[in-house]
Amino acid sequence: MKKNMTKRLLAVLLAAVMALSLAACSGGDNGGSGDQAAPAALTEEEYQQAVEDLGAEMTEIQNNASTAMTDPESAKEVLESMKAPLNDFIAITPPEAYAAGHEKMQSGCQSMIDFIDTVVAMTEETDQTKLTELVSQMDEQLRTAVNDMAEGASLLEEASN
Repeated sequence: MKKNMTKRLLAVLLAAVMALSLAACSGGDNGGSGDQAAPAALTEEEYQQAVEDLGAEMTEIQNNASTAMTDPESAKEVLESMKAPLNDFIAITPPEAYAAGHEKMQSGCQSMIDFIDTVVAMTEETDQTKLTELVSQMDEQLRTAVNDMAEGASLLEEASN
């Protein structure tokens, strides 16, 4: 049971990272670059850089994920490392022109964080009924994350033109 759970966790994690990176590349959800404490809106250039930074960070995590995940504990570490750039991006105050796209991206980032937390919860769950519920929850969270990020990326692309 433990070995199957590890394989399932690793497969789900890799699928999630790939889905997230595809959404990030389709328009931009980057933002591990800093000004979390400052409530002032970023300039358009700073915001575009934040979008690029998040995409790069998520791509790097994806590239390292398969070699870093050798057991459930290392998988949890990779999952937890994914949350920091997402939280950083959520905290950014975008320029007004990017507000609608950023709001969608924030929603997608939060759904991805929720997804990560659910995956981690799965590693600690042994009850088959609860596992089934968690899988259903993960499916919805991932679908929301990908859809919101894709929609947000599209809105950000429109705003940058």
